[in-house]
Amino acid sequence: MKKSIQLLIITVICVGLSTLLPAQEKSGMSLLVAVSRDARPKLKNVQLIAIFLNGNDTLLTRIVEDALAIHLTNAGVPVINREKLEKSVGEQITKIRREDESGAVNALEIGKAVNADFILTGTTIVDFAQDKPLLVKVASFQLVDVAGEKTVIAFLSEPEKGKSFSEISREFVDMLQQNRK
Repeated sequence: MKKSIQLLIITVICVGLSTLLPAQEKSGMSLLVAVSRDARPKLKNVQLIAIFLNGNDTLLTRIVEDALAIHLTNAGVPVINREKLEKSVGEQITKIRREDESGAVNALEIGKAVNADFILTGTTIVDFAQDKPLLVKVASFQLVDVAGEKTVIAFLSEPEKGKSFSEISREFVDMLQQNRK
């Protein structure tokens, strides 16, 4: 009986995926999202998110951070001030150098230092060809619960033709909002 139920579940998943994959191929979009089981209860009471991204161009990555901050704020999710976040990063770098430690800045430690509930980390790759508009080619975000030190949402978007900073940000925030209900 147990094996029959497992087989039925696997069949339903495979049939569901087979209907989704052609739709994704037609749209030229690749989007992967993973949401932990305990994400919804944690996200319902979010008080503060810190955004800490990396990318192939520092200034363009900051614009992606700004777009995310705007969309999150408009969705009623408070975002920590960039200056406060940068101060904390500077303090952590100073501490590493003073203690003669090797290693990188730890985003989770920064989240704790600024009293954030969640930290949004990730990487953006922006295509900045001279004759084309600036488009995000790859966006990978992880929303990490600072207290629990676990990723509650992982998001990867690889649009075939690229997306604007605002489109990628809106896509992430819409998905986040769906998981806050």
